[in-house]
Amino acid sequence: MQKIEVRAYATLLKYMPDLDLAKGKMIDIEDNTSIESLLKLLGIPKEETKIIIVNGVHAELDYIVKENDRVAIFPPVAGGY
Repeated sequence: MQKIEVRAYATLLKYMPDLDLAKGKMIDIEDNTSIESLLKLLGIPKEETKIIIVNGVHAELDYIVKENDRVAIFPPVAGGY
């Protein structure tokens, strides 16, 4: 098992109602867990995600999450002028 920090933003917060955005949420995952598997574990449909950031760097769905990674999950966002 590995511990990672997860944060979800905007419309994705509904899948993590106990999330404290200031601290993130520490969770345990199995070794060799991909981002896609992590989304499934969290109950977040991958179709509702647009950007995944791991340790400050963009990551793809096949990225294998490692111990102490910080994962931020963002939905598509619209706005501006």
